[in-house]
Amino acid sequence: MATFYFHAHVVLSAALKKLSGRWWRLPLFILLELVAYLILIVILDYIVINYTSYSGPFKIEFTASFFAGPIYRAIYFMSFSTSYYFLLNFLKERKKIEDLEKQRLNNIIQIAKSENAFLKAQIQPHLLFNTLDFIYQNAKDSSPVAAEAIHSLAEMMRYSVDSNKDKEFILLDEEINQVENLINLHQLRKDHHIQLRFWYDDEIRSTKIIPLVLTTLVENMFKHGELLTPSHPAEVSLRIENNQLIIETSNLIKAVKDSSGLSSGMENIKKRLAYTYGKNAKFDYFADSNQYFKVMLVIKIR
Repeated sequence: MATFYFHAHVVLSAALKKLSGRWWRLPLFILLELVAYLILIVILDYIVINYTSYSGPFKIEFTASFFAGPIYRAIYFMSFSTSYYFLLNFLKERKKIEDLEKQRLNNIIQIAKSENAFLKAQIQPHLLFNTLDFIYQNAKDSSPVAAEAIHSLAEMMRYSVDSNKDKEFILLDEEINQVENLINLHQLRKDHHIQLRFWYDDEIRSTKIIPLVLTTLVENMFKHGELLTPSHPAEVSLRIENNQLIIETSNLIKAVKDSSGLSSGMENIKKRLAYTYGKNAKFDYFADSNQYFKVMLVIKIR
C-alpha cells in the first residue's frame, strides 16, 4: 500500500511535474524508488529474522533469486499505481474543463445581461431628452427663463451621455459649449449674480482634448468656490502658447468648505491625463494664502 501511494503521489508527481527533462527524471526516480524499496525489504527481513521468534528456513542472501520476488512485487504495484495516477490526472483535467465551460456559460449570460442593460440605458436617456424637449417647447412662451434652464440642462445631460461612448479625444469646442451651458444654468439659478469670467479665443475650439476635463474643473468651481462676490470674481482662461494648451482656473474658496469630491475629482483628472498624455501634460492645483483655489493644466499639443 505504501509503495502504491508513494509511487503515484511522490515519484510520478515529481518526475512528470515539468515537461522538460521527463525523459531522464522518470527512469531515474523509478530506479531510486526500486533501490529504496529493496533496501527497506532487506531491513525488514533482517529485523524479522534476528529480532523475532522466526525459526523458518528463509535467509538473507544477496543473489538474483533473492531480489527477483521483491522487484516483481514492486513493479506489480507500481504498474497499478501508474494507472491510478493517470486516472486522477484525467479526472482533474475533466473537472477543469467543466469549470471552464461553466465559466464560459456564465460569461455569456453576463454579456447578455450587459447588452440588455446597455439597450435599456440607451432608451432611458432618449426618453428623458424627448420629455425635456417637450417641456421646453411648452414653457418657451409662458416661462422663457424656465425654458432656458431646461434647454441648458438637456444639453449638459446629452453631452454627459455622449462623452461616455469611448471617445478618446473630442474638440475643445464641445467642452466649451458644455461649460457655457453650465454657467448659464447656474446664472439662471442665482438670478445672474454669478461672478465668473470665461476667457478664450475662438481659434482654440478646434483643439482636441480628452473629454470632461474642463467641465469637471468648472463644476468643482461651482461646488467648492465662492462665486457671488463681485470683488472676487472667478476666472477660467484657455489659451495656446508655444504649442501648448494652457487651462487656468481661479476662484475664492467658500468660507464653509465642502471637501466632498474635490480631491477625488482632481485625482481622477490627474490619472486620466497621465494615462493619455504621460509627460506631455502637467497638472497642478493648490490653495494660496489669499484663500484662492487655483488650477493650471498644460498639455503639449501634438
